[in-house]
Amino acid sequence: MSQQRQKNRMRLYLAAFSANLSFTSCGCAMAWTSPVLDTIDKSLGVEVSATSRSWIGSLIAVGAICGPLFASKLLDTVGRKWTLILDVMLLIVSWVIVGLPALRLTFVDPLSLLYFGRFLSGVAVGIIFMSLPVYIAEISDVESRGPLGSLNELFIAFGFFCEYVFGSFTTYLQLSMVSTVIPLLFLLTFYWMPESPHFLIMHGRRREALAAIKWLNSYQDDDKALIEKEAQDIQALLDDHSGPSHPCQDLFVVKGNRRALLISCGLIFAQQFTGINVVQFYTQSILENSNKTEQASGLPTGVAPMLVGGTQFLSSLLTPIATRLWGIKIPLLLSALGAAVGQGALGTYFVLSSKEPGSVPFELIPVFSMVFFMASFCIGLGPLPWAVMGEMFPPNVKALSSSFVSSFCFLLTFILTFFFKLVSDEFGRHTPIFFFAFCCFFGLIFIALTIPDTRGMTLQEIQDVLNGRTHRMQSPAVRRVTQTGSMIQIIMRSGLLVEQGDHNTITKNLLATATEEEEQHPMIPMITDNKHELPAKHTAIYNSKAYREATKV
Repeated sequence: MSQQRQKNRMRLYLAAFSANLSFTSCGCAMAWTSPVLDTIDKSLGVEVSATSRSWIGSLIAVGAICGPLFASKLLDTVGRKWTLILDVMLLIVSWVIVGLPALRLTFVDPLSLLYFGRFLSGVAVGIIFMSLPVYIAEISDVESRGPLGSLNELFIAFGFFCEYVFGSFTTYLQLSMVSTVIPLLFLLTFYWMPESPHFLIMHGRRREALAAIKWLNSYQDDDKALIEKEAQDIQALLDDHSGPSHPCQDLFVVKGNRRALLISCGLIFAQQFTGINVVQFYTQSILENSNKTEQASGLPTGVAPMLVGGTQFLSSLLTPIATRLWGIKIPLLLSALGAAVGQGALGTYFVLSSKEPGSVPFELIPVFSMVFFMASFCIGLGPLPWAVMGEMFPPNVKALSSSFVSSFCFLLTFILTFFFKLVSDEFGRHTPIFFFAFCCFFGLIFIALTIPDTRGMTLQEIQDVLNGRTHRMQSPAVRRVTQTGSMIQIIMRSGLLVEQGDHNTITKNLLATATEEEEQHPMIPMITDNKHELPAKHTAIYNSKAYREATKV
């Protein structure tokens, strides 16, 4: 059975890998400045000041702040799939604009054209970070959602790797052209992938949703019952959040949405304040100690940054394995602890190196510290906050919440990268590094206290936990009862509970007692969300001792 289930997920993996090529495109856009900025004067034929270089590097963050806000309704209008396709097409257009200044056209200012192209790249990157986690969470099943949601850091790291490799021997214009290869590959493969079944059912396109479920899970024609069951589960989740929708209001008024927003923004804060973007953008600068580090360690110029970048890619391979074994929470805790140790060791080195030059092993500490930091970051805090965002919010606020969290992320990115140099020059490099280490410990405490263990939960069960409607149970029988929504909510919607008496007491007692009975009698069928079918199809539930006693009011 396990081999059959593994085989049946091959199309699901194909869809997830194809979709994640958009994250590789983001990695290329984010890393483009690293091999280009040093020779940009010669490439453009104009003098580029330090301030202009700073804006070329930071405008992608500015665009990424704005992009999700502009496209908050795009997810629910054209769908998750076509949002990604249109956005990657925008990214290709931005690469064309970025490459044009190398042609040295006389009728346009090359820097203005470059600024505009980098801003468009940021808009595209921000929308991808908003929409891809939603798509992955909605096409995945319970067992694969965590591992597939954690792939993003691996694909982003591959984008960084591509830019570093090709940027070392290509010209400005050639690198811009090469950077369009991954987006084009995404379009050629992802166009054939299905839309999210959640979106299709949300818009009444049930036949297409059933076809998407069938394709993603490699179901056969005689698996209609399994296909219909998955569609009913999705419908139950949508029905639980149906009715008049005011996303802006619901995001902050509904208890579960507030908690999901706190968790998502808290994880993004912990992610960004590890100093990851500072490390990626200023790796060479951080490792330089009046050129003593590389001379003492014997490492040629540029090798240390390559070690850090290679660690980012290789350690990202471990994240899906870790999430499959331990879920999301444990890798996040280990990641925060490791990042704190890595940044703390680096900060200590900067303090001591200003007093004692030390020996050769001592000079290798910054390299080892940054490698350890990068490995720790990539196994948890790098990819998993986006996976959490994709699974935490209900359908009616998912687009708005995703845009809010994505913009918040890139706002922090812009602030940190803009002020790092200023703070380092004014107070010493150890000051921001120690601050990052402190934030890592803060993130460790935050994760331990707030993040629920969603391992093995359906999206509906996650909503039940966030809203306090049920507690986390390990029993498969209990999970079957809650899989299509809270049993008590379904019964109350069916009108089977009488009006007299204390409903809160009745429902709590009913849930507790029925849970015990179902564990003793696991053959009790699941509850459907169709209230007209309840009495006929599930009389076993209503004949149970728990139900009879609860309704004797």
